[in-house]
Parts: sequence; C-alpha cells; structure tokens
Amino acid sequence: MKTARRIGRVAMVGMALGLVLGGGHDAFAAPPSHDPPPVEAQIIGGHNATETYSFHAGMSNGCGGSLVAPQWIVTATHCGSASSARIGSTSRSSGGEVRSVDRTVNRSGTDLTLMHLSTASTQTPVKMATANPAPGGPVRLIGFGCTSWPSCSNPSTLQEIDLTVLASSRCSAGGGTATDLCVSGDRTHSACHGDSGGPAIVGSRGNWTLVGETHGPGDNGGECATTTLYTGIAANVAWINQQTGGSTPPTDGKFENADNVDIPDKGAAVTSSIAVTGRTGNAPAALKVTVDIKHTYRGDLVVDLVAPDGTAYRLKNSSANDSADNIATTYTVDASSEAANGTWQLKVQDVEANDTGYIDSWNLQF
Repeated sequence: MKTARRIGRVAMVGMALGLVLGGGHDAFAAPPSHDPPPVEAQIIGGHNATETYSFHAGMSNGCGGSLVAPQWIVTATHCGSASSARIGSTSRSSGGEVRSVDRTVNRSGTDLTLMHLSTASTQTPVKMATANPAPGGPVRLIGFGCTSWPSCSNPSTLQEIDLTVLASSRCSAGGGTATDLCVSGDRTHSACHGDSGGPAIVGSRGNWTLVGETHGPGDNGGECATTTLYTGIAANVAWINQQTGGSTPPTDGKFENADNVDIPDKGAAVTSSIAVTGRTGNAPAALKVTVDIKHTYRGDLVVDLVAPDGTAYRLKNSSANDSADNIATTYTVDASSEAANGTWQLKVQDVEANDTGYIDSWNLQF
C-alpha cells in the first residue's frame, strides 16, 4: 500500500540531559513535542553540509538516524518513538523523501534501535563498519540543531563537523566500553544536546561508512561534553543484519533484498538496494541477478542493474507485446569491470499506463 508522506513538527526550546532508557547513561535529550520524547540532532561548531548524505535521516521525534537498508534506520533507543523520517536532504523541512515508521526493534542492553519504514526508501543506505576506526583517525558528525549552547540557534541546513577518533577508554566516564566509539571535541566543537541517534561516519565524499550512533556525553562533566560517546556499529552489525535481512556477508556469496518496493504506474523509476561486503576484487564476468517482480503487465517494465559506481546494465527492455504477468528470472551480467563491494541497485520503471506492481525480492550471486 502506498504511504502518504508526512513529517512531524519539530520544536526546539531549552534542553536538559536525559537518561538512556536501556543503558542508564546520560544522553542528549530535548523537551516534549507531539512525538515524545523529542530530541534533535545538533552539531556545535560545524558548518553547512558540503554534500547530500543519502542515508541521513531526520526523525520526527527530533533525533538523527542513518538508513542502513531500504526499510531500516539505525537510531538511539532513548529517543523513544517516531512516526516518520525525512531521508537524504540537507534541509530540515524539505527535500529528500519522507517515509512513515511502522515499528521498532530495540537492541537489548544497548542504546541502539532499528526503526522499520512502512515503504522502502529509494535513497542509498550507508555501509556499516565491521571494525572500529583506529584512534587518531578522522571522523565526521552530521546533524541538525543547535549551533551554540547554552543559547541555542537552530540551522535550517544540515551541519557537519570533522573531529578525531579517541581511544574508547577516553569515554569510559560516560559509560563507554571497548566496543563503543569515542569522539574528540570541546564545548564549541562537538555533538551536544539532542544529537542522539545521529551518525558518526568515516570515508570520503560519496563513500561513507557508519561507525557510530550518538549515545551521549563521553564524560561526566555536564552539558556539551568535551568528548562524545557513540554506540559502536561494528559490535552490533551482525545483529543489525539479522534484523534487516542484510549480509554479514553470506558464506555462499548470495546477497539478497526481500523488502517490497512499489512500482508507480507510468511513473518515476524506483530502486532496491543490496550492500555487498566482504568480497575481494571485482565482480564476476557471469554475475547472476535473480529478479522477482510482481506486475500485471510485465511488458511495461524497464529493468536495470546499477553498479556501485553508477554504471547501469540493462536487464530488460519494455515491450508492448509482452502482456504476461510478473518477472521471475535470472539474468547474467558481465560485471567484471566493477568492484564487488559497494551498494548495488535494481532499478525498475513502468513506462506505460494502467498496470501496477512491486519489486518482491532480488538477489546477486557472486
């Protein structure tokens, strides 16, 4: 069922530290709004985003989040419920796409929550770390919210700041463990009140990896900590993949996405993503692409495989003479010029009117 797009109103007033519901540690919280408890992603001392982060999610409860699979967002447990998320925009109130949240799954004993989207996002999910970055290396924080504290000024444009990974022990006073991420900062350059759930990322433009999810202050020195504690993604990636149906990676070389994606009648192309990890070198010359699409007139459909670098491989053209239902077949693609690891997409467009359908599932066999 197609879902109406909406996003909750975000209120921003004076804020105070709240307790993480599961872990009992201080976290960045904000005052009540209609999606309680509202908290906002906030970067102090940063600047306007220098690129569009397809995976960044602004939750309707004010928290940040990260799209890790077409229908799943990683955020913080202590943020509480959210009704929707705006994904892939540098603007707080416009752009990207808005998706409704229909359920949540909490990771017991942590401040990490997965929120499930009722309709798959067409934005590209972020890769997830399988190991924590080494201390001394760069890390980027992104989010909306206060650009100063205690006098709070809220930007309308997504903010980013580049800081440094510290030894995990530097955040032990804030409740951090060896599997968590500790990030440098001071009271004018850091994550602060309401940054909960937002991402810490490493990499380069257009090629980012999620390494942490904002938990709270890394010390017990009060508001806007000199360090920030992030729940480590690497320690939780197997659980995340188990919940989302992602890859860990699979031992048989098969990567699959079984989330449904509606195909609009004579509308814009839609995509379904598979994040491939743990492979070495390039994809094979006989990459198997198995597609299961439910549709009442398959001749209306144009289907492409899109490699991580954006190269499109045509799997199927439209045909006015093909009136049969559904596509259930395996295509062979020479993808030997493409790096195996990265986000692959199945791109489908309905180019004629009067028939509808959806991507049921698809997989890549390496």
